[in-house]
Amino acid sequence: MDSLLSILQKLFIFRDCKAAQVREVVKICVSHSFKEGDTICREGEESESMFVVLAGTVEIHTEGGMLLLSETAVSSIGEAGMLTGEPRSATVVAQTEVKALVINRRTLMPKFNSDPLLASLIYRNVLFMVRGKLIASNQRISQLLRDAAEDDDYVESSDESANEASADGEGAQ
Repeated sequence: MDSLLSILQKLFIFRDCKAAQVREVVKICVSHSFKEGDTICREGEESESMFVVLAGTVEIHTEGGMLLLSETAVSSIGEAGMLTGEPRSATVVAQTEVKALVINRRTLMPKFNSDPLLASLIYRNVLFMVRGKLIASNQRISQLLRDAAEDDDYVESSDESANEASADGEGAQ
């Protein structure tokens, strides 16, 4: 349990939590293994649990199947949905064999009720995590828009060159 405790304490979601608080969370964790190709959670499903990937790699996909990113051990997934109860926003698939801890909302909420500081820290940390993902997404969207604008400029300049060449050819006749 001490090695598991030290692993969890390194996760951002448990930043500033005391060892005793994380130990209480470890007590409610359920160990689960997923085979390569297993769907861990699906977009649109209820978010009743989060996962701590202890070993292996998962892929996170949009509804259309587009790969958003890969996460490797040790990382947490599904924490925001588990806390808000909102439906899953992505599908997570085991890219390799995955060993994970599952933290269920029904068992975590009583811990929050008995330790409001733990609840406050975890909610704050998840807020920072979501903020970081939002910033990264905004940067990626900006880059895609810049790339698209550069492609449009190239197409426009190619069209202009073709039009100029066409106009030059018409005047020579």
